[in-house]
Amino acid sequence: MNPIRRSAVIAVTSGVAVASLALPTTALAKAPKSPKTHDASAAAAGFLARSLVGKHHDHFTGSYVSDGKTVTYVNYGETADAILSMDAAGVAQAAAKRATTYLEAHAGAYAGTSGDTYSPGAIGKLLLVAEAQHVKVTDFGGVDLVNALQATEGARGAAVGEYQQNAAGTPEDFLYFSTVGQALPVLALASAGSAAQPDAAAVSFLEGQQCPDGGYPSQLQSDAATACQAGGDVDSTAYAAQALLAVGSPAATASLEWLRTHQHSNGSLGRPGNANSTAIAIEAFVAGKNKAARAKARKWLVSRQLGCSVKASGRGAVAFAAKKNALSANELPTTVLATSQAGVALAGLSLAQVDKKGSHRAAPRLKC
Repeated sequence: MNPIRRSAVIAVTSGVAVASLALPTTALAKAPKSPKTHDASAAAAGFLARSLVGKHHDHFTGSYVSDGKTVTYVNYGETADAILSMDAAGVAQAAAKRATTYLEAHAGAYAGTSGDTYSPGAIGKLLLVAEAQHVKVTDFGGVDLVNALQATEGARGAAVGEYQQNAAGTPEDFLYFSTVGQALPVLALASAGSAAQPDAAAVSFLEGQQCPDGGYPSQLQSDAATACQAGGDVDSTAYAAQALLAVGSPAATASLEWLRTHQHSNGSLGRPGNANSTAIAIEAFVAGKNKAARAKARKWLVSRQLGCSVKASGRGAVAFAAKKNALSANELPTTVLATSQAGVALAGLSLAQVDKKGSHRAAPRLKC
């Protein structure tokens, strides 16, 4: 992994990010409970740390309605994203450690327990978390993340190099082969620094899913041309671009150009422009060293961050789309999700660069 740390935070003239977080260099135990900050990534990380739920405040949940009843579930992916955002900001490590411990304890529930149940996209995300948190990747909650990914490659009729994404026995109606589920393992394995993984077949399979215009569809197909008929997807292309850059693939150039040409005039990306898609694209622009596109997108992302006009509990959060002056209860889940994915981008990093080294335990609050 590339343990790049920020030497400075990009200054902007609008929004809340105008200076980097200043924390004492004394022992972490002596750090203030809630230091104040103007830094966008630190404020977002502090919001995430205080938004964790559960008895130990160590995870996030989601919900959906089924037969008229609200069903609540643990959102492991969002929890993992939040940890990466805290690590990228270099703060909130007390919360990040709790959340990492929770993911370790539930690694099987999120990522699977055997070759027939492994979810490569989930394993790839856990691998990025383990690398950033300096947790043993060969024993993350009892799962050898590297071997688990290898076990899915080409399994159960998958193509050569394809990470099989659906567990044995999954109903045909629920089969969905995500481009992100191929890109995240390639990126995570490349970031882990293994000379053997990802292998050439996995990289080649990802390259083969690229559309002629450089974009990537959201869903993998045995015939890539079929998937491309629906057009490219920002999130999928941004994850793929980061993975391709991590392995030194020349195919990354076309994907970065696709992202640049699909950037809206206001700097956002997505349909419509939204914080999640824009953040992932920024990570790709950072990895690809496209400073102009990155700066334009980051300025828009910072403008979605809730500032001093909202209640203290919501300050530092990133709204999904339109900038808000208030945060209602039904908007909070969407805002937490957007913030969990925005932190790395706000810190000016790509996913491959996230590392907790040098981070502080405290969860900052936006200075007003």
